[in-house]
Amino acid sequence: MVSLASLVIGPIIVAIIFGFVVGSRIHLNLENSFTFTLSGIIALIIGVIIMAYGLGQYPTYDDLPIATAFLSAIIGILLGSVLLGGRAKGDH
Repeated sequence: MVSLASLVIGPIIVAIIFGFVVGSRIHLNLENSFTFTLSGIIALIIGVIIMAYGLGQYPTYDDLPIATAFLSAIIGILLGSVLLGGRAKGDH
């Protein structure tokens, strides 16, 4: 069991903030865009978890066997695109 004290919080917070900023800049062009269905989002999350496990942690971190900063960045991108993303300018 991983305790909160053994997690390296700094890279996780920076990755979420950076991912949120990048995700907020993702805009949909309604004429020329694809949309994620629920199955697409689930496949993306499974792929991200597999990739984070394959990347592993930075050599000096030993909290979890997955790349928590990579996983946090993807979560930030998804949150930023849902909360602040949306349609392109002029499509209101």
